[in-house]
Amino acid sequence: MELQQTRRTGAGSGLDTSAGKALALLDALGGPRAAMGVSELAKVVSVPKSTAHRLLVVLIESGYVCRVGDKYALSTRAFELGNQVAVARANGLRDRAMPVLTELYAQTREAVHLAVPVGSSVLYVEKLFGPESVRIDTAVGMRRPQHATALGKAMLAFSGSGIGGMVPARYFRFTAFTIATPDLLGRALIRVRQQGYATDFEEAFLGVSCIAVPVFGGRADRPVAALSLSAGAGGRSILRYRAVMLRAAEQLSGHLNTLVA
Repeated sequence: MELQQTRRTGAGSGLDTSAGKALALLDALGGPRAAMGVSELAKVVSVPKSTAHRLLVVLIESGYVCRVGDKYALSTRAFELGNQVAVARANGLRDRAMPVLTELYAQTREAVHLAVPVGSSVLYVEKLFGPESVRIDTAVGMRRPQHATALGKAMLAFSGSGIGGMVPARYFRFTAFTIATPDLLGRALIRVRQQGYATDFEEAFLGVSCIAVPVFGGRADRPVAALSLSAGAGGRSILRYRAVMLRAAEQLSGHLNTLVA
């Protein structure tokens, strides 16, 4: 499975129990592959093929998995359940952010993202783009390491706890421009705190630059989310969007004052 998903299959996911193995199968199906065969799933989760098949039958009967030919995929029930988490519920983070995201896109016609911190990753919870936007391989529900994104750096810089324990010991490099050491990341976070926004110049995707701003909720000392805007790296500088992004973050933070993260 690809690192950018940073799912929790494998060691430490409770594979010694049937429930843990079933959850690991769901995690595997939530990866970059839309559908997977039983042999592939068994290999990813490190269980016998017979065990994987037995648990898949249970997951199908419960409505969380469906058959796609001779392969398996997450069902719409999984989609329903995922949209009951706090950030996706009515009047939750995503709901309150939509007017701001829509206005950002209308003003810029660039790809706009909303993400929340999850461990050492950012989790994309909304994305808006159009025919004029740069094509970028992100999707709602995808994760990406904090150190490699403007979104992650925007949240890390204002987390109040510094770098320790927030980012992986191994800094995976997506491009030649990805920050790959704690020292470089520390310097970048100092700049983010000084400027109020974070940037990503082809650090996550070649040909793409991003600017991101932290979003604060009930706790003014720690971001609950971040907004980003992505544009082609070969055009005008992404920094032309500094003012509009800072205004958007201030506006959304004001909307979230009563939201418990």
